[in-house]
Amino acid sequence: MNKEKKKLRIRPFEGIAFLFKICRKYNPRFLFLLFINTLIAPIATQFTLILSPLLIDTIFLTGETAPPQGLSRYVRLFVDAVIRRPEGGLAAPDYGLGVKYMIMLLVSILVTGLIQSIITNRLQVERMLIYKSFRLELARRLMSVRYERTETADFLDLKAKADQYITSGGAGFAQILDTAFGLFSTILTMAVYVDYLRDYLKEHGFALILLVLLLTGISIWLNYRLSRKNIEINLEKSVQERRTGYFALLSHHFKFGKEIRGSGCSDWVSDRYTGQMNVLQRFYEKISHYGIKYGALMLFANVAQRAVTYGYLIGEARSGQVASAGVFSSMLQAIEGLSSGLKGLVGGIASLNQYNKYYESFKELYTISEYDALPDADTVPMPSLDSQMTIRFEDVSFRYPGSESDALSHISCEIGKNDIISIVGDNGAGKSTFIKLLLRLYEPSSGRITLNGTDIARIDRKEYAARFACVFQDFQLLSFSVRDNITLGLDEDDPECSRRVDGAIAFAGLTEKIASLEKGTDTMIYREFDPNGYTPSGGESQRLALARAVYRDSDILILDEPTAALDPNIEYELNNRIRSELHGKKTIINVSHRLHSVRYSSQIFVFREGRLIESGTHKELFARDSVYHQMFERQASDYVDMSQLQ
Repeated sequence: MNKEKKKLRIRPFEGIAFLFKICRKYNPRFLFLLFINTLIAPIATQFTLILSPLLIDTIFLTGETAPPQGLSRYVRLFVDAVIRRPEGGLAAPDYGLGVKYMIMLLVSILVTGLIQSIITNRLQVERMLIYKSFRLELARRLMSVRYERTETADFLDLKAKADQYITSGGAGFAQILDTAFGLFSTILTMAVYVDYLRDYLKEHGFALILLVLLLTGISIWLNYRLSRKNIEINLEKSVQERRTGYFALLSHHFKFGKEIRGSGCSDWVSDRYTGQMNVLQRFYEKISHYGIKYGALMLFANVAQRAVTYGYLIGEARSGQVASAGVFSSMLQAIEGLSSGLKGLVGGIASLNQYNKYYESFKELYTISEYDALPDADTVPMPSLDSQMTIRFEDVSFRYPGSESDALSHISCEIGKNDIISIVGDNGAGKSTFIKLLLRLYEPSSGRITLNGTDIARIDRKEYAARFACVFQDFQLLSFSVRDNITLGLDEDDPECSRRVDGAIAFAGLTEKIASLEKGTDTMIYREFDPNGYTPSGGESQRLALARAVYRDSDILILDEPTAALDPNIEYELNNRIRSELHGKKTIINVSHRLHSVRYSSQIFVFREGRLIESGTHKELFARDSVYHQMFERQASDYVDMSQLQ
């Protein structure tokens, strides 16, 4: 069932809201710690603003520190309650009192710093708990995406761009939430600075602040432009990083090692790797160019803002409007902090909004399975296959996304219970596409496939897939144990599991080989996790894949060139075993180029250029001048010629 995907609409800050929901779902403790962490900076700022001028004025006796107002007043009351200051002010520098203020300032820095350090380090653990659950959820979703999507470069590029959201543009998972909570901390800290300056501003006006805000605004605008450029570049750069990663895989993975070394093409691969790295390098050059350009402009704006601040406060000090050196120092800190906080606040808000650029790609990837998956309300029960089974292709066509022609065109055929179906044809004739449609890896572009009269598109995917066991031509063994490669996690708790594994190994003719391994079925395949792992030969790998399919014990067994890597004797034995032990018990669909193995089929389907051009038994097709007859005689003549040469 094909669904037309709706255009995604992204609301402002939707990406942040989604991350917040994910964190609340999997680990709300993470959000609580983030919130506590936001309170530390404003508290530390309060103590610094109170204690710094007290320390300076006590040591240098430059005047009396003006008593703060608002929230800072309560911190000052706390400080005065802990450290008694002589009434009537100081007549001379009091170094002992200054040391007390210094100790209290250092203690406040130490305590707030320790709390922040503990929370920050604990946040890494809590963040990882969320990341683990979220990654697993995403993996399950991606495994439900239609198979034909996953083969396209567009999908792989989308995945690379979506990773920019997951890693917050490379900063790490959910780091953007730290930015969001950090903005709340910035607002509280700015409130501390405004509260500290408000009496001065009431008396002397807002000229300084307005001028500082103007220059700060220029810096904010420049930073916004730079952030937007970087996000645009990073989205495209992520695509090139994915492609570069493929070349990195080619250079070291054992699956490609034989081809590269045996063909002596390492220099050729290196040249192409170099070309791809050069493409990636240009993105870093762009980032560097914009960073230098906007960085220099922001630096000029920041220097101008500081010059205005220093000049204004020096002028105020000369006219006697500043009470003491301590007050001067704290006012300078407050104005600088206010300017810096404003830049961080506006820049952070802009970054959060621009973060939606990353979220657009992620949301498309995250929700794509919702378009592919069938709603529960539309599913129907899996038909029983106990007494009968009829699979029909009803005028089925399939076209790959972006292609101008059909890979399969107007296929109509029928497969019955316990049939042995052989599918033959030239390379590219559509045989594998037919199998993928049958397995629902692909969905028909037109027509339908039915199982006992039910459209398979309406059957739950897992229930439908459970009826099939497959040996694909491009099967993959996993870097797990022999047992795990056969069971794939199916029925491992079944008391009969070991017996079934041994039976599947015996069917595939691997009993002696597995028994010769030191750890038997617990032996690891390949050496990713065990330096003494077992690397099977091509034929042994193919037989392990066959054992996997036999263990599954499903109603329908699909064999896509199951003996291509086997020697003639083992191939002959396996074909006989399949016919003698499975015929009449399972429906077998065999894709093969070796026509001698298809003679005993219930039906033979002959494909050519995406069409089913012939079907029938070997006897029926051989009795007429069919394409199958010609193919069979051509292969048979090769064997005759070889015998004559001997």
